[in-house]
Amino acid sequence: MAASLRLRAAASGLRYWSRGQRPAAASLAAVCSRSMASKTPVGFIGLGNMGNPMAKNLMKHGYPLIIYDVFPDACKEFQDAGEQVVSSPADVAEKADRIITMLPTSINAIEAYSGANGILKKVKKGSLLIDSSTIDPAVSKELAKEVEKMGAVFMDAPVSGESLEKKWVRGHYSQIEFWRDQISLIMLTPS
Repeated sequence: MAASLRLRAAASGLRYWSRGQRPAAASLAAVCSRSMASKTPVGFIGLGNMGNPMAKNLMKHGYPLIIYDVFPDACKEFQDAGEQVVSSPADVAEKADRIITMLPTSINAIEAYSGANGILKKVKKGSLLIDSSTIDPAVSKELAKEVEKMGAVFMDAPVSGESLEKKWVRGHYSQIEFWRDQISLIMLTPS
């Protein structure tokens, strides 16, 4: 059963809402400390207006990044900060078990996942793929099916508008609960 989960960063912590449940608050410090226990690299594809601050937030919280963007100049500041830049989405999937995509269009998302050098060429079973692109819901559903065929987990977490304040995560409730700490840190509003 799919569930929608809304995450809102607040000064006092994070609040989670899912259909049919009461809101519960989690301490930001607790979320970060649990998430930081292992500094597993996070793959990040798409460093535009929205992806750049999200990737910087992960970097700020100590996560090593494996970066790809079709525009090499977008990767420069991350490379200068010591993050690893690779040459394709497939290379990101080969090196990271958690990958975030933040792309401007459905066509870009399809290419990043299913293209000749797409994520699905080298994704590992059990990987978590979070798509934060604002794309056609039908495309998102199709990508989810393809990812699940590969034994990975797909979560749709689109960010819309100019603010990273409001975010939604859609996926199987059990998977959202399992990955809650990682999703929380990824979706925090950059400061």
